[in-house]
Amino acid sequence: MKTSVFLYIAVLAASAPAGNLGTAPRSAHVELGVVQSPSSGQSAMPLDSVWDRNPPFDICHSDFGLLSQDTFIQRLIAKVSPDSIQARLQRLQDFATRYSPTDSCRRAEEYVASYFTSLGLDSVELDSYPASGDTWRNVVGSVLGKTHPEKILIICGHMDATSEIPDSLAPGCEDNGSGTCAAIEAARVLVGESLDCTVKFIAFTGEDIALNGSDHYAREARARGDDIVCVFNFDMIAWPGGSWGVRLVGLPAARRFVQYEAQIASTYTSLGHSESYRSFPSDSRSFETQGYMATSGYEYGSEPYVWYHTSHDSLYRLSMPLAAEVTRMAVATLASLAVAPLAPAGFALQDAGSGASLVASWQANTEPDLAGYKLLWGKAAGIYTDSISLGLATSYQIDGLQTDTCYYGVVVARDSNGFEGPPSVEASATPRLLPLAPESLQAMPFYFGMGLAWRENRELDLAGYNLYRGTDTSDLVCINASVITDTAYRDSGLLSDTMYWYAVTAVDTQDNESRQSALARGKPISLDHGILLVDETRNGTGVPGNPSDAQVDGFYHEMLRGFGYTDWDATQLGVPLAGDIGPYSTIVWHGDDYSQQQLLPALGGVANYLTYGGKLWLVGWKPVLALVGSGQYPFTFVPGQFAYDNLRITAGFNQSWFDFEGATGFSGYPDVSVDSAKLYPSAHGRLPYVDAFAVLDADTVLRFNSFVNDSFEGRPVGIRWNSKAVFFGFPFYYTKDAEARPVAIKVLTDLGEPYGIEESAKSQVEMTQTLPTVVRNVLFLPGASSHRPQATSRLLSAVGRHVMVLRPGANDVRGLPPGVYFVRETGARAIRKVVVTR
Repeated sequence: MKTSVFLYIAVLAASAPAGNLGTAPRSAHVELGVVQSPSSGQSAMPLDSVWDRNPPFDICHSDFGLLSQDTFIQRLIAKVSPDSIQARLQRLQDFATRYSPTDSCRRAEEYVASYFTSLGLDSVELDSYPASGDTWRNVVGSVLGKTHPEKILIICGHMDATSEIPDSLAPGCEDNGSGTCAAIEAARVLVGESLDCTVKFIAFTGEDIALNGSDHYAREARARGDDIVCVFNFDMIAWPGGSWGVRLVGLPAARRFVQYEAQIASTYTSLGHSESYRSFPSDSRSFETQGYMATSGYEYGSEPYVWYHTSHDSLYRLSMPLAAEVTRMAVATLASLAVAPLAPAGFALQDAGSGASLVASWQANTEPDLAGYKLLWGKAAGIYTDSISLGLATSYQIDGLQTDTCYYGVVVARDSNGFEGPPSVEASATPRLLPLAPESLQAMPFYFGMGLAWRENRELDLAGYNLYRGTDTSDLVCINASVITDTAYRDSGLLSDTMYWYAVTAVDTQDNESRQSALARGKPISLDHGILLVDETRNGTGVPGNPSDAQVDGFYHEMLRGFGYTDWDATQLGVPLAGDIGPYSTIVWHGDDYSQQQLLPALGGVANYLTYGGKLWLVGWKPVLALVGSGQYPFTFVPGQFAYDNLRITAGFNQSWFDFEGATGFSGYPDVSVDSAKLYPSAHGRLPYVDAFAVLDADTVLRFNSFVNDSFEGRPVGIRWNSKAVFFGFPFYYTKDAEARPVAIKVLTDLGEPYGIEESAKSQVEMTQTLPTVVRNVLFLPGASSHRPQATSRLLSAVGRHVMVLRPGANDVRGLPPGVYFVRETGARAIRKVVVTR
């Protein structure tokens, strides 16, 4: 590996012997996130005074000798020629126009490709892509890496141009012949060099239209899985504008590469420079969009280039020495990266748990001449105030840190010559004494139990977790005898129709316990409380075609007459989730309006519920769309999706026209037709937006009746699968009540619901159960008094002390010792006696 230098943090001019640096490195300062160095000819402030006021990044003294220029890099940048750049720029200008849609631009593409070929690059490609009914081309030349050919560095500029008369004259010398020629000159200098990584030199077209060329290339690169280390884009670099330098810009994620270029500029060139962290509107943006690191270099001076995008953007206005100096920075950057060790992968910072230490770790580099690593850290992103040089170890504990203060860090690799590669991706962590509260606690019911899961804590001294449970948010108790070492727990033996609340804490090896996590809640699955009738239908005005909530409720209450059910209004209570539906034997879910679908957030819980024996009748307007949340019909379904796994349909279609007159019954289902009285007159008794299905192995029970007898005629609009789920693709409310009632009875009896329960009838057990009773560790409390229907009660000991809060229904009393207790309704005087036995 050739010797190279990566000066990641700062160059200390005062510590370098005279003559070591061909061009004295310039100081830098930061203002509002932009690092600015004095331009050529300005007097620089002393480094210490500038950095003492506002340090831009870590002042990093090298542990491997004085920071100095590398002879390999010096040899390369000495080859950069202003005359060569001028000759290439003159040739591009000679094409008169390089406006992307013109034939002249095609000839310019061929010229650049021919020049790359004449240089002897390892490969040259005209990268074609469709645009404006034509084929445009990028020009891509490559020098293949010898050690890591899969690692790719890119230098690029766009060769296309525009003006007020683009079809005939668009010389585009500054925009952007200058950036293109920097890439071309870099190819001339680097060809034949032995580089560890692959370097690509690209002249893009279509930039001045809509980044067409670079967008095509970046998308294709992502699809191929190209391992692009960084893209260095140059766009308008030869106009001084009153100052000698270059502006360097990239997203915050690319900070380490922007700083890399800046330090190369300070070390190897006379350029002033500034750094900023944002997306730049040039070809770099196409790569950023695909998740690659990218930077751009552009004009530095404060005087604007007024000939931009005009027919007067000509060569004679530009500075070739400035273009050459920016190209030297580019060549030095590419060469340094191409021969230096790679950035260490997998860098992480973790809390050691002592309150004052973090542990840094990373994956080992594989370079044969690897000598070690340098670890850098500080209290702000990108600003590292401390560092340590390490051997070949891949972890290190940083001690002496401030408790509860966030630290940021990177690690760089160095080779046997003492030169450093680019930094790793930055990581951050906070040293704490107490563990962090676990995150993402979730509760998923199973049969008379609750499954809990949470995200793993990352403290290195973590011992495990404590899980807390209660039937009241203010009364949670730990339910594990010893710490839980997993991030999942199954809590069994729970009571039916009882809401359980959970929290989890983290515990370290010193028995320090975190605060509790956010709460999770749920009722176990018991399937013993009849039907849950979920009303998702939007409340309308009550006119035909826009029914009120009361009208829709009245319809479904009539459909369910004779069945035991509980209402759930999604507008008032929100969508029922996994922890709400467990007690019920069947869910009837209707969304009989086409303007909104709210089912999607509940699907995970419903799928879990069906796994444990629950039943579902799903009906509504555009219900297939409700299953996927968004998109355009038709939809297709595959294993792993709710519609395929639980409804057994493979596709969903929607008839948007007013075509649905009703459905013909099959498999014992009655016919049903649309009630024209429920629709506005112009609908003529027909419904739009009705879904039909392609069925896997479900039974078709209703088929589409089409007014115009089109392709939807006879398609399945009602299916039944395995006496487990029934799915209608139309809003059931809009059918005739007399016809709908037998259909509803058929659906619910197919799903196993007992029919014949009158709402006014009470069972003998319920009528005589007037006192609290305890059976098998369950205290059953009858409904609260009629004038206080939501009232809670308190369980008191024999001496009148509060024991626990009770609610109507089942209460878990397994933890109570045997004895006599009293129940008092909150706010009431009367008490009732209850005996707990074993």
